[in-house]
Amino acid sequence: MGVIIPILLFVCLATLVLAAPRLPALREQRRTRAIGNVLISCHGFTARPSFTASRIALPGPPFHYGSAQRLTDQVAGTLEGLPVTSAGYSCRYNGSSHFYGIALVTLPLPVDAAEVRHEPAFHSVRVVEPIPDSRVQTGVARFDADYEAYGRDAHHGQSTLSAAGVGELLAAPEPFSWRADGTQLLLWRSGGWSSAASLLGCVRAASSAVTSSLGNGTGIQFVRPTR
Repeated sequence: MGVIIPILLFVCLATLVLAAPRLPALREQRRTRAIGNVLISCHGFTARPSFTASRIALPGPPFHYGSAQRLTDQVAGTLEGLPVTSAGYSCRYNGSSHFYGIALVTLPLPVDAAEVRHEPAFHSVRVVEPIPDSRVQTGVARFDADYEAYGRDAHHGQSTLSAAGVGELLAAPEPFSWRADGTQLLLWRSGGWSSAASLLGCVRAASSAVTSSLGNGTGIQFVRPTR
């Protein structure tokens, strides 16, 4: 008995050490699965198959680091006429699991590239964070203090994001990051969203920020295909 107890304690400690880095990601994944179920039951979304991230054709954060990359709990539907896919994204780095909530919106026409970041997708001196060109200032102090915005012209931040667009982002249920390029608008949030309502509110904020900034001349513009 005197030998068994130390062995059991050692096994418990080893299990705790091995499991601890995975526990937060597991909780976040369960919450994202619950959000997907709400989108299906209350908002007309449908489930889609999960697959490995080798099929992800989207460059940049949060897909720029880690191994064992997977998209899970995918559901697809529409929000105010725009096709939306919600999913959980996970990867492993340095023995720990990392989780993000992502949402991909298909825009009706392609737009110029623009990006807004609330926080770095991952904090590590060993992982190079891809930084877009042309950091812009919108002129809204609260927004410029909490977010990093990138657009086509670093000298025309107020055109890249209109005042209405900045207001939409500041009024979002939770802070998040997004990137628009072509017809794709990608949203991501470390740890995922807190609820289905929050996710949908953030999708509305990002899509409104893009559309409200159209027509400003130097900012986000619809790129009409040439014949």
